Amino acid sequence: GRSPELREDLIESFHQLALEMGIPEDSIFILANRGECDPQETENAPQLCASLLVQRARRAVLPLEEGSAAGPLPTYTGNKEDSCQLSRDPGPCSGMLSRFFYNSSSMACETFLYGGCLGNGNNFYSEKECLQACRTEAACRLPIVPGPCQALVTRWAFDAAQGKCITFSYGGCKGNGNQFYSEKECKEYCGAPQLA
Repeated sequence: GRSPELREDLIESFHQLALEMGIPEDSIFILANRGECDPQETENAPQLCASLLVQRARRAVLPLEEGSAAGPLPTYTGNKEDSCQLSRDPGPCSGMLSRFFYNSSSMACETFLYGGCLGNGNNFYSEKECLQACRTEAACRLPIVPGPCQALVTRWAFDAAQGKCITFSYGGCKGNGNQFYSEKECKEYCGAPQLA
């Protein structure tokens, strides 16, 4: 058999597409073609092989909402509430999309790299979406954790010692579920002490 060659312009197109999708330069690499397209067996060989290679390249790097050249990829369609108890699942595809999953042990939303297809429902676009879907009242008993990052955004948290919601400066990473985006949200989760 003969070893199929990947045209240089396709390699460059894939490289450019990956950069446009925000994939760091040092994370882009081209694997050897596995020979799924044999130009000798195809009537319109160059066009068909090029089309298949572009489809595979797009499928590897495009987020689901943009679809792929071969159509949308299947996603997890289970119950989101039950999903919060699942472990993170990058799925079988080879994209590198930064997402959040709820870690039920630490009661925090943490980042992971999602491949772009399948996986499970414990997969969120933002920390806010993750917390709002998965956080429980138990988060109100957690300590207030600013985290090590330097974003310093104002958030609300429940201070158990004071028995009320207060503001704090969140660094933007490695916090826990005791962080809320408004005083109202904090009070809805953690309540106000009952007066006798």
